[in-house]
Amino acid sequence: MSRYRIIHKTTYSYDYEATESYSQLKVSPLETLCQSVNSHLIRLDPIVPMYYHIDYFGNKVFEFSVPFRHFNLEIISDTDVTLYEPSIEPLNSSLKIKDAQDFFRKNDLDFYDYLSQSKFVPITETVKEFAKKFLEPDRKLSDAIMDLNQSFTKEFQYRTGSTNINTPIDEVLTKRQGVCQDFAHTMIACLRSVGIAARYVSGYIESYDPNSQIELVGAEQSHAWLDVFIPDFFWFGVDPTNNMVSSNKHMRIATGRDFNDVSPVRGTYKGSGRQSLTVDVKMRRINLDDIPKKQDNFQRPS
Repeated sequence: MSRYRIIHKTTYSYDYEATESYSQLKVSPLETLCQSVNSHLIRLDPIVPMYYHIDYFGNKVFEFSVPFRHFNLEIISDTDVTLYEPSIEPLNSSLKIKDAQDFFRKNDLDFYDYLSQSKFVPITETVKEFAKKFLEPDRKLSDAIMDLNQSFTKEFQYRTGSTNINTPIDEVLTKRQGVCQDFAHTMIACLRSVGIAARYVSGYIESYDPNSQIELVGAEQSHAWLDVFIPDFFWFGVDPTNNMVSSNKHMRIATGRDFNDVSPVRGTYKGSGRQSLTVDVKMRRINLDDIPKKQDNFQRPS
């Protein structure tokens, strides 16, 4: 069990006054079997009302507008979560890829969104060729997943700034470099290309654990990994950027078909000048021994 506080600060600045702006946020942590939300608060400057709904994928979406002139917009998401180590029992599955393919063919309507191409996850010939090396029908699904997951640290280079959200998967495969969202999209595309359901996960990861002295990659702003559905079990998280399964260092914010479904902040504004964006994320482990027992129960957001 680990407990963290995550502060995600997003700031928009405008060359000239924006006369109006609208924003949509997906920064609220998910409640799962392995993730308990102690508290979550969003602070806005300028202060305006917010509204939220649950989207098609089960993510909490906040919306607000600033209907007056402003030079800056600041959004601070302040989260306190407790994370538990997920089970690795799905890795003991003896199911072969061909049996999993048969399962998804029979249940294709239930998994349609996670078997089909999506905006950032096209299934190209280059993807199919790369996937062949790992996803032969007679292989054990769990072994193939972990070998494919490992390939992104063995064959690819993590390089900040080498890609952007619109960089095609084929270019990532050709140049063998990218960042966490590229590796997640690419691995999802490989799995979907052979009929295995996979979904995109956004969130945060603890970059350095002083207790184990393990340093992980992908924590500059936010992190991306993926879930694979393993029949007879459930969704199982893997992190190709760090060659690991999801753990009590991974804090989940949203899931979807790809990044387009989970973008933390998006919106539009009216104004004659350009806008600039800065993002700052701080994830800090909370020492459980320092927390008095009487303070363990925090009021959850409604």
